[in-house]
Amino acid sequence: MSKQANKTVIGGFVVGAVVLVVAGVLVFGSGRFLTKTETYVMYFQGSVKGLDVGAPVVFQGVKIGSVTDIVLRVHAKDLSFSIPVFIKVEDHRFQQVGRRGSELSPREITELLVERGMRAQLQMQSLITGKLMVEIDFHPDTPVKLVGTDTEYPEVPTIPSDIQQFLKKIEEIPIKKIYDKVLSAVDGIDELINSSEMQDCIHSLNLAVKDFRKLVQNVDTRVGPLVSSIEDTATDVQKLMRNVDDQIPPLASSIKNTVETASDVLSQAQTTLRAIQGSIGQDSPLVYQLNNALKELSAAARSIRVLVAYLDQNPDALIRGKRRPGGEK
Repeated sequence: MSKQANKTVIGGFVVGAVVLVVAGVLVFGSGRFLTKTETYVMYFQGSVKGLDVGAPVVFQGVKIGSVTDIVLRVHAKDLSFSIPVFIKVEDHRFQQVGRRGSELSPREITELLVERGMRAQLQMQSLITGKLMVEIDFHPDTPVKLVGTDTEYPEVPTIPSDIQQFLKKIEEIPIKKIYDKVLSAVDGIDELINSSEMQDCIHSLNLAVKDFRKLVQNVDTRVGPLVSSIEDTATDVQKLMRNVDDQIPPLASSIKNTVETASDVLSQAQTTLRAIQGSIGQDSPLVYQLNNALKELSAAARSIRVLVAYLDQNPDALIRGKRRPGGEK
C-alpha cells in the first residue's frame, strides 16, 4: 500500500510541474516561445548609445518586433569596428497578403522592399530616458548601403537618424572660420572707432551741427520781418491794381474819343484835298505832299482803332504789356 501511495504522489507532482511550466510560458512569455519569428541584421552609422536589447522595432508606426542582440565587431585587417544590430520580426505582425505565383521567403521579401526604398533608422523612444528604437520606413531617395558580412540573415540598409543628420550639418559649418571673421570684423570696427580720423570726423560733425543750429536761429530771427515785408508789398500791389483798374476805363474812353476826332479830321482833310485837286491839278507838288500826309494820318488812325479794340478786351495790358502767342508775355 505504501509503495502505491508513493507513485501516485510522485506522478501528481510531475503533472503539476508540467502544468506550471506551460502556464508560465503562456502567461509570462506572452506566447513568444510559440511565435514564429524572422531574424534580420542591420548596421547603423555612428554610435548606438541608447539602443538596448529589447528595444522595439516599428514599421510605419506599428511594432513588428524587437532588438535581440547588439554586437561590437573588430575587423583584423584594418582594425575598424562595426556594430551589427540583430532584430526579430514576428510573423503574425508582418504578414504577406496575396501570392506572387509562389510564396516568397523573408529574404526575397526584404530584397523587394529594399528596392522600393525600405530603410532602417534610429529614432528617439523617450526624451526623458534617452532610449532609442529602430524605425523602418520607406525612403526611396536615399542610397542603399549594405555591409554584407552577415550572409546568414537578410540585411536591412540603414540611414542616419534625423539627429545624426542635424549634427552632421552642424559639424559641416565652418564655425572656426566664421568666428575668425567675426573677431576680425570686431577688431576692425574697434580700430576704426578709436582712430584719429574718426575722432576728427566726430569733431567736425559736432561743429557742423552747431553751425546749423546758429543758421536756424538766424533764419528764425529774419523770417518774421521778411514775411511782414512781403505782406506789405502784396498790399501795395493790390492797391496799385485797384487804382489801375479804376483808371483804365476813363483812359480807354479818352483814347476812343481821340480816334473819333482824328477820323473826323481825316474826313475833312480828304474833302479839302479833293477841292484843292480840282483847283490846282493832280500833278502839283502840293497835292502830292497832301496825299502822303493823308495816307500817314489814315495809318495812324487804323493803329489807334486796333489799340482801342485790344484795350477793350485786355484792360490790364497797360500794366502787364501785350501777351505773346501761347500765353507768354
